[in-house]
Amino acid sequence: MPNEVLLDDFEDTEKWELAGAGANKAHVTTFAEGAPIKDPGVYADGAPGADRRALALLVRGAIEGHEIELVVKAGQAFTLPGEISGVDLYVRSPHAAIWVYGFIAGAGQDSAEVLLGRVTANGEWQRIGAELAEVLTGAELLGLKIRLVEVVKEAGEVMILLDDLTVRSSV
Repeated sequence: MPNEVLLDDFEDTEKWELAGAGANKAHVTTFAEGAPIKDPGVYADGAPGADRRALALLVRGAIEGHEIELVVKAGQAFTLPGEISGVDLYVRSPHAAIWVYGFIAGAGQDSAEVLLGRVTANGEWQRIGAELAEVLTGAELLGLKIRLVEVVKEAGEVMILLDDLTVRSSV
């Protein structure tokens, strides 16, 4: 039975940066509201995560089809502990329906894009995740990609909140 291991509780933005074509229309900050429907996760070393904040991705002039990549900063790699069978994430997207992908590289392999889930445009937190096609050992999570598929807010910034990025691991 795999354990759920916390990779990031998104209490700060220290580990992430924007990349790709959509980076110039977005910025990352934190938001004083973590997902209320969960217990704080536990990191691989046994330390509990915090549960006060969430990562907020703000997109200006958002349109359908817009993509934003949130990549792990150099030197902040998420090495995935043990054998990994899945990845999970809490998301709240009140202004746009989105698809969320993870970039995962197995040991000695190129990165693969994995659809973590589709999120409807509403104010509630939604948990998304994916079973990996094969169990990976020595893997790294390199980043996330968010594709806006339906924008429901017509003016201002579209806000997307992320909380508790976890993996299902044998550790």
